[in-house]
Amino acid sequence: MRVICVAIIGGLVACGHHGADPDASPADAPPWAPDAPLPDAPPGTPDATPIDAGPPQTLLETGLCANAACDQINSGIYAFTPRWPLWSDGATKKRWIYLPPGTQIDTSDMDWWHFPQGTKLWKEFTRDGIRVETRMYWKQGATDDTWFQMAYVWNATQDDAVATPLGQMNANGTQHDVPARSDCRKCHDRNPQGGRILGFSALQLDVPAKPSEIALDDIVKMGWLSKPPASNGSIGGPYFPLWPDRTPEAEAALGYMHANCGQCHNEPSDVFQVCPRIFHLSVAELTSVHDTKTYITTIKQTPSITVANGTYVVAPGDPDHSALYIHFTGANGAERMPPLATEIIDPTGQAALKAWIQQVPAN
Repeated sequence: MRVICVAIIGGLVACGHHGADPDASPADAPPWAPDAPLPDAPPGTPDATPIDAGPPQTLLETGLCANAACDQINSGIYAFTPRWPLWSDGATKKRWIYLPPGTQIDTSDMDWWHFPQGTKLWKEFTRDGIRVETRMYWKQGATDDTWFQMAYVWNATQDDAVATPLGQMNANGTQHDVPARSDCRKCHDRNPQGGRILGFSALQLDVPAKPSEIALDDIVKMGWLSKPPASNGSIGGPYFPLWPDRTPEAEAALGYMHANCGQCHNEPSDVFQVCPRIFHLSVAELTSVHDTKTYITTIKQTPSITVANGTYVVAPGDPDHSALYIHFTGANGAERMPPLATEIIDPTGQAALKAWIQQVPAN
């Protein structure tokens, strides 16, 4: 498989995989492989489905909702919104998390959280005013290779969502494509050390919570973190103040790339071995914008893949000669990034990257 060595912007969120290979042939497939039938699973609260019962066949059975239409969320499940969202072709999203009582997230590495067995996350997608799918991510075992993911596609009457392991094109009459389970691995297993979950993290949650949602300060007070961060003396955070020398353009671009590119372009990832660009931000590199690995690995750096007019990965002040921007827009015949999970260029992301590159100083 050819790896495009530029920012992978966009893509799926928070997918993992079960211990067996979802791309295995049906003859060798485990009971919940994409090509295998789904066994019965009892409905119940978020942790009521035993591991050996197989995946829930409907969204109701995952424990998220009090009824099949999911107009009421069960207790013990919390909504959240990441600071920098992923672009999904204009789809709006809702997100929830469930942590088993008495457990904690291993935050010994504040950049890469590892979640306890039984953790569940859900993400609902609405496209053109139509609810199309809700994804579930469920850590069934103690190790990070036991994450199970499934997309539940909503019916036309919006009163039930059923497991769709092979995905669905143009779901519910929209242009939204539901990914197959195996597609999740293409982005979210790129860093096997990272814990798989992307949007529920220190930097993504270190903002004031929206009404009826939780943020970093809330989960610190709830005791969810094994090693909570220091409060820096301010009530409610921020725990990790962003770069004091930042401009609005730099903050928007770096945050955008962190959320939309960092799942593949990070130092422990296999992508880094062929593409030494880093877009995943670290809590340890917030003293100066110019000290971020994003700056260090892109500004006036030679592209790993030649693209017409791409003088540098980021050519200071010149988006049209920046390989990152050329690939993002698909200009000059370049393969557009990201390679999957989006068909439409994000106008907000494009504007953010262009404005940032234009203000990057030549020196």
